[in-house]
Amino acid sequence: MELTRRQTLGLAAAAVAGTTVSALSASTGSATAAAAPPHPDRWVRDTLRRMTLEQKVGQLFVCYAYGPTAATADARNTSLYGVATPAEVVAKYHLGGVIYFTWTDSVRDPAQIAGLSNGLQAAALANAGVPLQIGTDQEYGSVVRVGPPATQFPGGMALGATRSPAFARSAGAIAGRELKALGITTDFAPDADVNVNPLNPVIGVRSVSSDPALVAQLVSAQVKGYQRDGGIVSTAKHFPGHGDTATDSHTGIPVIDHTLEEWTRIDRPPFEAVIRTGIRSIMTAHIVVPALDPSGDPATLSRPILTGILREQLRFDGVVITDSLGMQGVRDKYGDAEIPLRAIEAGVDQLLMPVDPGLAYNSVLNAVRGGRISEARIDESVTRILQLKYDTGLVERPYVDVSRIAQIVGTPANYAEAQRIADRSTTLLRNDADLLPLSPAPRKILVTGYSPATLSTALQRRGAATVVKDTGTTATDAKITDALAAAQTVDLTVVLTNKAWDTAVTDKLAKQQKLVNGLLATGRPVVVVPVRDPYDVAYFDAPPTALVTYGSTVVSMEALAKVLYGEIAPAGKLPVAIPAHPETSETLFSFGHGLTFDPRDTRLTVASYNIHAGAGEDNVFDLDRTAQALKALDADIIGLQEVDVHWDKRSNWLDTIAELAARLGMYPAFAPIYDFDPPAAGQPRRQYGVGVLSRFPLVSVQNHAITRLSTQDPNPVPAPAPGFLEVEVDVRGRRVHVYCTHLDYRGDPTVRRMQVADTVGILAQDPSTDLQILVGDFNAEAKAPELSGLWTRLTDSWSAAARTVGGPSTYPAVAADKRIDFVTVGAGFTVRRAEVPAEVPLAEAASDHRPMIADLSFRS
Repeated sequence: MELTRRQTLGLAAAAVAGTTVSALSASTGSATAAAAPPHPDRWVRDTLRRMTLEQKVGQLFVCYAYGPTAATADARNTSLYGVATPAEVVAKYHLGGVIYFTWTDSVRDPAQIAGLSNGLQAAALANAGVPLQIGTDQEYGSVVRVGPPATQFPGGMALGATRSPAFARSAGAIAGRELKALGITTDFAPDADVNVNPLNPVIGVRSVSSDPALVAQLVSAQVKGYQRDGGIVSTAKHFPGHGDTATDSHTGIPVIDHTLEEWTRIDRPPFEAVIRTGIRSIMTAHIVVPALDPSGDPATLSRPILTGILREQLRFDGVVITDSLGMQGVRDKYGDAEIPLRAIEAGVDQLLMPVDPGLAYNSVLNAVRGGRISEARIDESVTRILQLKYDTGLVERPYVDVSRIAQIVGTPANYAEAQRIADRSTTLLRNDADLLPLSPAPRKILVTGYSPATLSTALQRRGAATVVKDTGTTATDAKITDALAAAQTVDLTVVLTNKAWDTAVTDKLAKQQKLVNGLLATGRPVVVVPVRDPYDVAYFDAPPTALVTYGSTVVSMEALAKVLYGEIAPAGKLPVAIPAHPETSETLFSFGHGLTFDPRDTRLTVASYNIHAGAGEDNVFDLDRTAQALKALDADIIGLQEVDVHWDKRSNWLDTIAELAARLGMYPAFAPIYDFDPPAAGQPRRQYGVGVLSRFPLVSVQNHAITRLSTQDPNPVPAPAPGFLEVEVDVRGRRVHVYCTHLDYRGDPTVRRMQVADTVGILAQDPSTDLQILVGDFNAEAKAPELSGLWTRLTDSWSAAARTVGGPSTYPAVAADKRIDFVTVGAGFTVRRAEVPAEVPLAEAASDHRPMIADLSFRS
């Protein structure tokens, strides 16, 4: 559009004063809507004709300026440009574009960003009548400039793990609309590199995949989202392909040794695909590719690569922009005055962030005046730039309406889509211990490693009590020691890593590897999660449980928590192969690997343990040793038999069940079988019975009467007596009844039949939709006929356990009828695993009995 002189001066004055231009821009928009815009060719031709050489050269430059508003004076601008405010920087050098960074104070919050954009546009229009191209690097994942409340999407490799072009396009579309609402007209994304080098220090998870076809498919979808749906310019990078390098072009000049055939097969397809899709801009790479140009010049300065291949072979007719000219990869061979000239001669249209903007600008100006570069060559690039600005609607509507930001940026619908993408990206690499999914039971979890706070919050929402130990990417030995100590006090540890493989730059002393391997050596349950590069997992001591998230954004950590608790199935598939070691050709995890499980199955681990008073022969309850043994079971619900409460010296007058519950952070229930009078006034009542410890809150507790023999009577007679404990818990909306019993029939089948009848009768009182678990101990073999009525109702998990052999602390002992501990379940449960844990030496045993543990699941 063409602004009137009055409108232009008014907007420029508003920018200089630092005031909003939204109202004036709205009126301008109305005026524009009433008048038909000029034909693009005519506008481009007329604009180019009236521009001075100084203005044309300025259009080639995309620079940054310091300050949150166009009118903010900043000494850093004065030092770099000789003027104080961003508006003055734009005017002095007639800039064609600016780029926003966090460190330039350009992206504090949405309203500030939009205000800055409007102010800079006013300054540009007042100077040359040409709006600015405003850009930023918003790749998402590991490269983000505009933070919350703007929607934060998972990055490139996370998209690759979803395998979904639809997700790639929707992410691009939302990103485009949100950035455009802030006045950002160009996103320097997506990354079209094919990351075939696991040691790549600069690309990694920014790339979609190591597979050229997958990269081509998803980056093309992203471009459609950015440009067709979002209405902004998309910039694919880094041509001709930065995916196979072990050198960071920020600090050195990478050499890509691909043959022409390899480049054609690996690096070319994504750029070819986005060009076919209609991408408007491509960014160069500061890399040397001898097979494409043997001169040793980086691609940014290579005419054979930019003109010969990109323009002539691939037929790209959009804007070519350099990567930052402050990077060492482009500065190693030529001086800062020469670099922009060689870039233009190679075929570049826009020069991004020269080290010395004044030097670079004047170098180009003088090269044209001196005849080295023709003005026609400058016109060629300026024409492309002007065409880009017109085609994307920037000429017609250079300003944004600040009042509409909240309707567009960070909406609930946008956040929901980001979460859907993250939910599909989480990749389960290993579940050898069958630890996942966790049961929904509350538990104490250590979250440690790199930036654990976000995951901790997500776990707390699921009832976990978390201990957070942030050790970063370069942990100190003191922090590692602290984390290892904390791991001994919790039920589970989740450790997050970030580029733990990179001991050249990120973690030079391999402290993350030391932390993870130390945690694995504790023998406690550990979940290892590289939250950036999946390659980390190869540098640890074979963690039995490992997942990859490809990013540490809020949505990625929420998705991780969902997978850990089985709320969703892990659906991500590795978009790269993970080598076992960089120096070998062996593959640890292949491309496409990814385990899953059915999220409809809810896990529940139940144990039964006779904690017979005494350890070995001392016949004195050892609280510490018993608590340690129970903790090692890592069960959600534990049924306990032969529980002594306040039993003089045998339990040191302790309320045993309450003490254990406090040590383990569980909810207790106790049902006395024998209830003795206090032996002396003032002493608590001695009791003996059964108990339950539960990670779930107890909905109800009952002590049922059941026929038993009184071992206190020298002539025992069967009679109903209490000591058949029932607790009710809620597990994801399902009522679960847990019964715990300790029966002693003295081998009398008659009593067995009576007790089975009592048990079945009590079980029959529960609603048919409820789930039932029976734990306990008794003396009878599984095939005893009087027990058949019980086993027809319940599945005996004991039969699924490994057989045990005799020994001083082993039960069942040599007799088949010594079924000391068992777990049985009713209809609706699946027994995933049932076992007697490995025996420990008698000196370390908390009981002279053996526990029984059953890993169960039920369908939600």
